[in-house]
Amino acid sequence: MARSDTKALIIEKATDLFYRHGYVKASIRDIVKAVGITNSTVYIHFRNKDEILYTIINEVGKALLEELRAAIRENEDPVTCLREMVFRQICLMNDKKKEIKIYMEEQYQLPTSLRKEALKQHRQIYDLYKNIIKKLAERRLLRPIDETVMTFSIFAMMNWSYRWFKENGRLSIEEVAEDIIEIFFGGIFRENPLNERRFAKGQNAL
Repeated sequence: MARSDTKALIIEKATDLFYRHGYVKASIRDIVKAVGITNSTVYIHFRNKDEILYTIINEVGKALLEELRAAIRENEDPVTCLREMVFRQICLMNDKKKEIKIYMEEQYQLPTSLRKEALKQHRQIYDLYKNIIKKLAERRLLRPIDETVMTFSIFAMMNWSYRWFKENGRLSIEEVAEDIIEIFFGGIFRENPLNERRFAKGQNAL
């Protein structure tokens, strides 16, 4: 097995174990057994279990940043851009359900140095949303709500969907994303732009 393949497999099996049992209960020995390698092989790729956890958290954070930056590149209109950012983030939570659960629930287990690195990534994600909120505020499209409160409220609405969303439930993840966007937009905009656009589409269809 190639070295890169071994590292990827360690991450894959560690993700499964951290997801099912939690970071504390899953040991290096469990990871070694799941991968089918020796203890020393793990330490060729990672200094310790903390570094494995950080790698999982960092990779899912990078995937989210890529999705958000793609939404920003592809949408000049800030209303459409914010909608697309929220939609992509919620859908990613379902696509990477195991990694997102670890990302949300296990970061506090990281040692201080690695936690600081994870927080830098958090800040990048926050700043992308805050900049879009700022553009909307400059256009006087938003209600008079503090921009920081508004930005954190986006995360509050999105971040726990991984806990209650059921993949085979009544609603698809796309439908859940659309409903969350509808609720959030109805709360922050002076007039919900989604309703205006639906009305315009309805008129064009007549």
